[in-house]
Amino acid sequence: MKLVLIAIIMLAFAGAVDSGYALNQHYAPPDLSSCDFNETISCTAVNQSKYSEVAGIPVAGIGIAGYLMFVLFAGIALVKPRKARMMFKLLALTSLGGFLVALCLTYIELFVLKAVCPLCVISQALIAIIMSLSWASALRNRFLRPQRSG
Repeated sequence: MKLVLIAIIMLAFAGAVDSGYALNQHYAPPDLSSCDFNETISCTAVNQSKYSEVAGIPVAGIGIAGYLMFVLFAGIALVKPRKARMMFKLLALTSLGGFLVALCLTYIELFVLKAVCPLCVISQALIAIIMSLSWASALRNRFLRPQRSG
């Protein structure tokens, strides 16, 4: 279980860095983007579209917060084993939520914007792996079943 938690922490830190770079691209002048290859593979087309913010907050900023939340949950489970059950439940549920949001954003990229952001693809892969590890561990260790009292 410790290895899974360490892996989640490392993946979540990578996600926070990736989202941080995407946030930088959100505010960067379009001609300075380092991940624009053409009109179809373009961070600018995605990160500066009207879909790149929710209520005025950049999606990449929300991503940073989400990934740091995963670091927090996994870190607590790592250093406080008695809290592991609760933290794995939180990891499983929040990572599922993040994955579903990533699916919606992927749909927007592919079918609305008709452009793909390489940074977003990295983030989508990271959240999918974090979700898979969280759920596999939670199910394997029976963390998602009601705890018996007595």
